[in-house]
Amino acid sequence: MLSWLSLAIQAQPQLDPPAWSELRLELPPALTVKADLKTITADQARPELLERPGALKPHGKVYRLRVETRLKWFLSSKTWLGQLWMQPDLTALQRNRLKIGPGGDYKTYRYAAPGVYRIRQQPNNPEQELKPPTTWPITNETFHAFPQTVIRRCALISDPYAILLLLSQDWPTAETVVCLFNKEGVYPVSFQPTGPEPVQVNYRLGQGAKSHPVQALIHAERIRIHPLPQEAEGNDPEPFEFLGMEGDIIFLRDPKTRLPLQIEGEVPGFGRAKLVLSWVKLR
Repeated sequence: MLSWLSLAIQAQPQLDPPAWSELRLELPPALTVKADLKTITADQARPELLERPGALKPHGKVYRLRVETRLKWFLSSKTWLGQLWMQPDLTALQRNRLKIGPGGDYKTYRYAAPGVYRIRQQPNNPEQELKPPTTWPITNETFHAFPQTVIRRCALISDPYAILLLLSQDWPTAETVVCLFNKEGVYPVSFQPTGPEPVQVNYRLGQGAKSHPVQALIHAERIRIHPLPQEAEGNDPEPFEFLGMEGDIIFLRDPKTRLPLQIEGEVPGFGRAKLVLSWVKLR
């Protein structure tokens, strides 16, 4: 039997800040992911979080993770700007996602104890597009209550963006399942160490004049990220997604620094993609 999140939390009660503060992963020229992480106080986080009945309140230290994903192929391009607020114990507070381009919108996922508020905002005209997305009209708001099976099994619910922080730790040592809310439902996601894998790395470390190349052959830790089948709750669930990839994802990290070296998965409409670390700034 796979262990559920309660076992994972016992093994990793607090997520320490990872070795990195900013990083970039690329599949040139088609796919680029940039991430930056800051530690803020609950007082700093509070004004940035939507007020909704029962929404989780920040306390103590809060991690704010920003993720930019750009995908280009043929004459098409997509850009997503994401932001996650979470507690060091992995509890997600809020995720925002701005989709830029034709048909673009702004979505907010506000976490509460019994479920998640999902708010969609869109501009009515080109003039509104120039204004901050938080001022766009709300076109749809729904509340996704957690099923009783989820409440019984999951010690807490986190967010897919948290994977970047979770796998920057010395975790997991054995296959473990984490509960993640993605789009409209909770997904039990298995994290399975599958042994070392040799990988040639070539990235830049640091900024400006102090930056330097890192080139080496590393026996990386290979972790399989596998969304488990959901129990039927009405309509068929959408595929689990992380950084634009769906289904099974392979995550390679440096065994010493825990830096993400490669992330590989299937991107809808594009095909198999392998993101490779190209630049990192350490904390």
